[in-house]
Amino acid sequence: MNTFYVVFRVVPTSHNQYVNEIEGAFACCWVCDDDPVSATNLGSFKVRQLHWKVLSIEEPPVLVGEEDYQQKEMALERFKHAQAHRVAIAFEAWSKDGKTSLEAIRLESSKDFIIGNYLSDIAELKRTGRCLHFDAGITCTNPIDAHSIQKNGALSVIAENGQVYVPSKNFSDTKRNLGQVVFAKRGIDAVSTFRGFCGKHDNEIFQPIDDQPLAPSSEQITLYAYRGVCRELFAKENSVRLFQDYAKNSANQASHHIFDSLLKGSSFALQNLAAQKEKYDAMFTSKSFADIKSCLFHSSAPPPVVFSGALFPEYDFRGSKLQDLSRHDHELDLLTFSFASMFEGWSLLFAWHSDSSESCVPLMRSLATRGFEDGSYGDHLFRFVVANCENLAISPVWWESLNEPDRAEIMKCANNMVNPFSPLHPDYLEAELKGANWKFDYVIPNYE
Repeated sequence: MNTFYVVFRVVPTSHNQYVNEIEGAFACCWVCDDDPVSATNLGSFKVRQLHWKVLSIEEPPVLVGEEDYQQKEMALERFKHAQAHRVAIAFEAWSKDGKTSLEAIRLESSKDFIIGNYLSDIAELKRTGRCLHFDAGITCTNPIDAHSIQKNGALSVIAENGQVYVPSKNFSDTKRNLGQVVFAKRGIDAVSTFRGFCGKHDNEIFQPIDDQPLAPSSEQITLYAYRGVCRELFAKENSVRLFQDYAKNSANQASHHIFDSLLKGSSFALQNLAAQKEKYDAMFTSKSFADIKSCLFHSSAPPPVVFSGALFPEYDFRGSKLQDLSRHDHELDLLTFSFASMFEGWSLLFAWHSDSSESCVPLMRSLATRGFEDGSYGDHLFRFVVANCENLAISPVWWESLNEPDRAEIMKCANNMVNPFSPLHPDYLEAELKGANWKFDYVIPNYE
């Protein structure tokens, strides 16, 4: 990660212990991040957590290195602190009477939010569950650890000694990587599971894709999409419950504000996911799959990555706006994407309900344009998956064969998705992401 230096003009809030002595200050921040906007947002959040109100950006973010501080002892200490802890702050304050001076003080960090507790709460919610089958009843009382990525035909194909690399939810991994995504080895029995179905319904409904390669049939395509929708719904339900608790119990105003914002966004997403699930439920109830639309990319080469995800697409592969996710007065379009084993090779399968075609069809067309311009779809699709999906697993043999710059670029791309301080840039899909060497033999579009 880069290190950015940014300065804010601030005043103490009523909760600040120096509110009666200090009129204002400059908050000088050193932030390790990949993006200057994200660094600015994170620095501002950390300052506000310490009970300061940010009035303006006094100095915009600039890249800095250790060589910039060779003759500046305090600044060099702050720079090194940021290298170890991601953020360091120094305040230059002036008193209200214009005369009083304060000796250097060490500010206590906010204890309102502890990342270890947060990750533990996520894990606890994941262990709870309910059956999301469209015909679930009171007898569905025993949700199982159902794989959202197939264990056989997907995870087992890329595993080495029964293990794959996945984004780690372990506190020690997160702390060691300064809060950034890190990939760690895990056994395939526990990878990509969610407690969203009872054993009976999971076996019954997904048998056509768990026991058979993708043909593809309309029913199979719908099942891959349905599994992605249900997992996303399950995860979003847990997020809403967690953000409700944290927003309610956060005494720190800055922490309360960010969790309240996350709660509002997650609640709207959950509302839309529930509406999408009802549409898929209706297709299974009627056993009619005419409303499913799709685009399949086939590859004969061994897969280095397997995945299953769903998102509300906001920008296409050329940076054009597809839909406004900030508008809460209309239903959002949803796209699912899955790894699917076929009789020969595998496929990257995009699927969506026809009601979501207004956004999904232009997205596919923009991909076709980029593929034509660059002569290949592979690197564009690899970026799409890594940038939009935390539910993925990586071949250890492939991952360990990559050079360090390629691994770093992949992790940087993955972090853009999970960083709440990083805005989604319109051009986030325009650049290729290399390393996977995905080669696709043919495409089967079914959306016109």
